[in-house]
Amino acid sequence: MKKNYWNRIKARWYRRGLEYSNFAQTVLTKILPLTEECRSFLDVGAGCGTLSIPLARAGKRVTALDPSPHMIEILKEDMKRLGIKNIRPIVAEWGERKIPPHDVVICANVPELLKGSERFPLEANSLARKFVFLITSAGPEQDKFYYKELYPLLFNKPFNKREDYLKTYTTLHSLGIFANVEIIEYDFDQPFKDMDEAVEFWKEYLGIVTEEFDEKLRAFLSKRLEPIQDGLLARFHKRSAIIWWRKVGGLKAV
Repeated sequence: MKKNYWNRIKARWYRRGLEYSNFAQTVLTKILPLTEECRSFLDVGAGCGTLSIPLARAGKRVTALDPSPHMIEILKEDMKRLGIKNIRPIVAEWGERKIPPHDVVICANVPELLKGSERFPLEANSLARKFVFLITSAGPEQDKFYYKELYPLLFNKPFNKREDYLKTYTTLHSLGIFANVEIIEYDFDQPFKDMDEAVEFWKEYLGIVTEEFDEKLRAFLSKRLEPIQDGLLARFHKRSAIIWWRKVGGLKAV
């Protein structure tokens, strides 16, 4: 998890996007039937509570770990608004705080913890009493925020393929963890109040600090964004893999 990735504005954009996403519902439809007898969940890279809040509302005790104070701030706001008390938010990177064992460890969409490393899966297996669930991208050809079109348009270079769940699955296999895999599809659309905000969104994510690409971005986005009652909407359909296994005994964390 990158401590400085989620600044305040990106965290708020993400939270608004959750209102137009069925990600949590799709994931928990798969996870909750398997974990009926489980009471405690550790949500690693919890963000603003994408999974932590619905887990808590399902009656689970949740530890929500995330390095972004801005994400945890939003989580606390929603906990107060919804009257949720069974989430323990912690601002920390993985490994910074001593975390006790939980029945279930979940890590959704935190690629930094999975890239070519055996450490996190082993540590997650060690902390889990019953199950580990990893959720990561499925399909190296998947686009992100129209990058496949925008990189050639703005930077004269292709958007490189991204690693997906197969690399993680292979790593687990080499460790003696023979995991289950289920592919899910879901929507994660992003709303904007107007075109100015949409341009600012893409500039922030693309790392653009000048105005040299504004005209090209506006022209491109005017053909992609859908008018809605309160502004504009970028529609994104995504595919991920839920990789899960029952705790494997005899494995030692690195």
